[in-house]
Amino acid sequence: MDVSSKVRRGARSRNGPRLVLQPPSRRSARHTSAGVLARFFAIADAWELSPLQQCRLLKIPSPQVLARYRLGQAPRLSATQHERAALLATIQQALHAPEQPDRAWAWIHAPRARPPFDGDSPLYYMLERGLSGMREVARLLVRERTAP
Repeated sequence: MDVSSKVRRGARSRNGPRLVLQPPSRRSARHTSAGVLARFFAIADAWELSPLQQCRLLKIPSPQVLARYRLGQAPRLSATQHERAALLATIQQALHAPEQPDRAWAWIHAPRARPPFDGDSPLYYMLERGLSGMREVARLLVRERTAP
């Protein structure tokens, strides 16, 4: 008996068919990425982010690739890119106020004296710190919003 026959025999379930979990289909994953990207670009437009700032926040290699993402011609987003986009959506949601449409823009761009910003704007903080900075800003805003 050779090794390949052991592998084949071991791969079959003795109790009938086994459940095999598969990743989502390409179509559904692409649809999910399209929704995430649409939300990201809406936030980027509202915050008036430059293409380079958008690339750094979403961890995209170049503005040319960013343009392909905007047109829907780029590959699917990675899990980290999904997380980055979700964090930005959380930040936007925490800052959104119907009576003050520019509140999010002003908060993101204005220098903040208190920690963790120490005189930098939250946008600069996120650009410099990357994913950890985005997590920290989102946590800070969620804490502020839920504080009594």
